[in-house]
Amino acid sequence: MPVRKLRDDDALWQNYKRQSIQQAVIRLMCREGLKSVTMERVAQEVGIAKGTVYLHYRDKQQLLDDVKESALAPMIAKVDEVFACQSSPERKLQAYSLRYLAYFDEHRELFRILLYEREVVRVQHSRYKGDRYRHLVDEVAKVIAAGMRDGSFRRVDTKHVAAMFVESNFAMLNQRLVTEKPRPVEDDADTISDLFIRGLRPLGKEDGSLRRRKTH
Repeated sequence: MPVRKLRDDDALWQNYKRQSIQQAVIRLMCREGLKSVTMERVAQEVGIAKGTVYLHYRDKQQLLDDVKESALAPMIAKVDEVFACQSSPERKLQAYSLRYLAYFDEHRELFRILLYEREVVRVQHSRYKGDRYRHLVDEVAKVIAAGMRDGSFRRVDTKHVAAMFVESNFAMLNQRLVTEKPRPVEDDADTISDLFIRGLRPLGKEDGSLRRRKTH
């Protein structure tokens, strides 16, 4: 058997074991909560030796980080489809909020633990430095810039407003995770996009004069 084939087979096997470990973590968290996740319990859930888990992950935090990244990857793919489509900037912002919130609704219990219990409480500010957060802000900023060019949005600092939009979706997500019976996801997505789109639309003469009076 060629060496390359052996290497490919080994890579597939290692990837399968990592996925099995991650699925075990998800089952434990959803069944018994975050405190149940230990390297020993994960190994028992998979049916492997604890040392095998350590071959893939140095500790529990790295394991949970990997589970989170794997769980969030499909969400990024969904919103990237929105960024790449040919819709108007307004429609893109509307679709972003709907897809973003709907994805977390589909996996509510998992992300209630991964994002709310772990992320918000333990490392609330670290996400601002991550590639995923910067990617979302950059892509939303491009959508806003496109709206400015075609006249549907007024001139603003695209990065600052994009960060506000991403943060508002994250804040709404957290509210939905801790609310026993959240509103329909379409309603919350519409609330965010409607507020931002109304604020981004060009100011009329009446709005502009009112704003000038307030600033004097």
